Amino acid sequence: MHETTDDQRKKATGDLVLQEVWRAKDALSASYGHDLDKFCADMREREKHSGHRVVNLQGKRKEPANGISGTAHCSREKA
Repeated sequence: MHETTDDQRKKATGDLVLQEVWRAKDALSASYGHDLDKFCADMREREKHSGHRVVNLQGKRKEPANGISGTAHCSREKA
C-alpha cells in the first residue's frame, strides 16, 4: 500500500470526494503499517470469522506462457 503523494493531492484539488477517498485509504493503510501482506492476512481472518464467503468475481486465470502469474497480491493461494 502506498500513501497518496502531495502531487496527487494537488491534482485532485476541488474534487472533495476523491480527497476523502484518499484520506480513508491512507488511514486504512497506516493502520496496517502500510503493509499489504498484513492487510490481506487480516481480511482473510475476518472472512473466516464472519461466516460469510467473500466472492471473487475475477474467475480463474490461465497461467501465461511466460510463467509470470497475474494473480492479485491477496490471492488465496498464499494463505
